[in-house]
Amino acid sequence: MHGAGQRVMSGPEWDTAAQGFMAETRTELVRRGYEAWNSGDRSWVLEHMSEDVEWVTPAEDPDPGTYHGYEGLEQFWAQWRAAVGQLNFRIEEIFESGDSVVVTARRSGRGEHSGLEVSDRVMQVFTFDGDKCVRVHEYYDREAAMRDLAGERTEPGPSEAPQAEAT
Repeated sequence: MHGAGQRVMSGPEWDTAAQGFMAETRTELVRRGYEAWNSGDRSWVLEHMSEDVEWVTPAEDPDPGTYHGYEGLEQFWAQWRAAVGQLNFRIEEIFESGDSVVVTARRSGRGEHSGLEVSDRVMQVFTFDGDKCVRVHEYYDREAAMRDLAGERTEPGPSEAPQAEAT
């Protein structure tokens, strides 16, 4: 059940700027990205990112740093796969703020050879230029993510209120 002022994002929305064509919202695009990722379709994810995409991981991440472009992302993802196999994500919360989509997700995986297991919560902020993701910033601290977002926008508008994901 959603509270007053919250908008359920259940499908494509009408894009009047595109002369009446149906267009996917950024939130829906990010949801589909998680579905593609969970099914092992990394190419779909890359197709929706800028060639110059930047992926920033927190200092406390096992592979902290900033990864640039498709090659950098593939390197980053390969490091995680080598350690914990295919990571799966379950969205717990998702909302838009300006040009960004903010996701809180439960992340899990287990390395086939290493036996290493991961099960944690991560916040990922996807920043867009048009329909391409140009930056992903990961956080383990929700408050840090919200403080960084506050620099872009002080508070979400009525159509951008956080939504709990149905499980």
